[in-house]
Amino acid sequence: MKNQIFLGVIAIGLTCSVACTDPIELGDGALMIPTNSASTKDSVFANAEYARQFLVGIYSLQYYGLPFLNTSRIQHVCNPYTGKVDALTDCWHMGWNGAAIYGQYYTGSLSVNTSRDDYLDGPLFSYLGEYQWKAIREAWVFINNIGITPEMSDTEKARLIAEARCLIVARFFDTFQHYGGLPIVDHELDISEVANEFPRRTVEECVDFMVEQLNLAIAESNFPWVTSDPATMTGRWTKAGAMALKARILQFAASPLLNPKDGQPYYSGVSEDVKPYIMYTDASKYQARWDAFYQACKDFFDALAQNGYYELTMPEANTVNARRLAYRKGYFLEDSKEILHSVRQSGYDNFSSGRYCWHSWYSSGTPRNLYWPTQEYVEKFTWDDGSPFNYKNAFALVYDTIKHPEISIYEPGDSATTMKMSGGHPTTNPRSLNGMFTSGTESALSQYLINVKYNRDPRLYEECLVNSQRKNLDWATAAASGDIWEIWAGGSDALVGIMTQSGMFGTGYGFNKYYLGDGSNSSGDNIRYQTQWVYLSLSEMYLNYAEALLMKSSPDVAEAVKMVDMVRGRVGLGSMSKAFASTSPCFSSRSTASAATTIFKTINGVQISEFMEEILNERVRELGLQDIRWFDMTRYKRTDWMTKQLHGLEMHRLKQNGRGNWVESDTQWRNDDKLTDASSKQPRFYTYKIVEIFQNSRVQWGRNPETDEIRKWLLSPFPQTEINKGYGLVQNPGWE
Repeated sequence: MKNQIFLGVIAIGLTCSVACTDPIELGDGALMIPTNSASTKDSVFANAEYARQFLVGIYSLQYYGLPFLNTSRIQHVCNPYTGKVDALTDCWHMGWNGAAIYGQYYTGSLSVNTSRDDYLDGPLFSYLGEYQWKAIREAWVFINNIGITPEMSDTEKARLIAEARCLIVARFFDTFQHYGGLPIVDHELDISEVANEFPRRTVEECVDFMVEQLNLAIAESNFPWVTSDPATMTGRWTKAGAMALKARILQFAASPLLNPKDGQPYYSGVSEDVKPYIMYTDASKYQARWDAFYQACKDFFDALAQNGYYELTMPEANTVNARRLAYRKGYFLEDSKEILHSVRQSGYDNFSSGRYCWHSWYSSGTPRNLYWPTQEYVEKFTWDDGSPFNYKNAFALVYDTIKHPEISIYEPGDSATTMKMSGGHPTTNPRSLNGMFTSGTESALSQYLINVKYNRDPRLYEECLVNSQRKNLDWATAAASGDIWEIWAGGSDALVGIMTQSGMFGTGYGFNKYYLGDGSNSSGDNIRYQTQWVYLSLSEMYLNYAEALLMKSSPDVAEAVKMVDMVRGRVGLGSMSKAFASTSPCFSSRSTASAATTIFKTINGVQISEFMEEILNERVRELGLQDIRWFDMTRYKRTDWMTKQLHGLEMHRLKQNGRGNWVESDTQWRNDDKLTDASSKQPRFYTYKIVEIFQNSRVQWGRNPETDEIRKWLLSPFPQTEINKGYGLVQNPGWE
């Protein structure tokens, strides 16, 4: 039997068909007394293959972070009408108003009153609609009954029980991150239990429960560090995944949201009764929690040194595109050795690769999954040598003879803006805005530029689609090919979108992470590949360890730099110390040692070092569209990311008119003069203007990030219907 794990309606149907008890689930009939169904248990666990299938069914209920199918038969977060939490941060903006992320969050309409069966009038991560309670309940059924299964070795039973514990914790933590303290279902419910035995539990109790279950799994000698056959067992929980998940849980627990150094809750006026549900109340253990996170990271890397196998995918050549390909293979391919745990789904398009909605709804024909990268995000990506990108400095190099390039000059008789040149020319300097994405030279042999260089952090081109980037990257050779993305105003891909802030490129950028498409539904680098969700990865663990080394009792800054450099080194950026160069637009420190003790200035009073701020920047560069930025925002209480006005980039193509002046020309190249004029060359000169995002603007923008009105969004509200059932839920602050 091939035991690869897939998420999907078919697999969920399997779970339902072999369920061992009547539903004991939150929602309708929440935590009601179960009925006996011993005959069902006997029939399932009396057969080894049925028992294995039962566990596979629980695997199908894992979190999958890409919206791909509009149906209530799968998790609420998988519905494109919901929306990804990444678009609530400062790095992406949702351009489609048909998703709940706009209707509930951007408008500020979210409340505790939900009535829709599809949960689209509630939080993006639903307390009821993610199948998490079903997964937890059935995992306990499995743990308690697998012992009676014949023709299965004790070794296999022990391994499968460890996997089930990981499934319980993962689904519990998925919910805990959004809500804080939760009811703990820590065993298989039976007929003698009643609803009021399941009240909301404290943050401390929840963290202790998760860590206890993972410790039991990790201590199991039959639980492998890596699956026995990665080719056929991809997606199974392993000891490595369990150790990484433990570190992530303790990281969240140690962070300021739940572990405030001053002992004060994120929301003012919280009663003493409510505090334990949203934070640790013993501030004297503040440092001990960071040290526990550090120890979990150290334990993981000690085990990695002993057991091996997991490693970053490294480039096969010293080029930006080879580094791009290494990064891409690292997260996208199922056999990647840097993935510690992944989730995938199958069965919704011709290629069985999870492309329905996630891919097809991000196309010129169906522009709905519009997770537009912001200017703020794009500027976080360094130059290709790792030195900071400084927009102001690059802007000053755009034109070689104009003193004030920001001033547009109109000439009589011209219908468009001209940049008046007296024998001059826009510069080809690769460190100017003209070279901030790509640069190259013209050739008499090609309309396209030759000797093309990609001048920024290679991950920029993998996280985002930017102007002049080729649409394809060969999986074998890393050769860039195909048409260029024309994302200037009037370009073949952007069209008028950048002016109206609509379509695939409303901010002047598109997303590429998990997409790898070309704007159509029939081709692209993603074709015939499973679109897996990376739940835990080695690159994240390196960055987690860097944070732990910085925050432990005796900070080890030099070792923290090494951990960050492991991630930067894969893409050729050199040391993290370059972030604190004199050209940095963000930091005052000029060394990592200084940055570790220099406070980064935030507008909401959060105390964080410049070193830690750069780690957060590195995390979003490496782990874009993986939910990481959202949870970094909430755990560090960065409400300033919620309230700041975000921006896009408006670019206009420059063409020379009959008098030799450079004129803005909002025209296509691929579908216009490239076809009609054989001498036409690929555009490489533009005018640039940073513009405010106005489409689907967020009600939080411009508001005071230090107010409770904003801070309440750090945790999600429980549905009032669940509060009213009286089994012990207590509402989160600000949502009462």
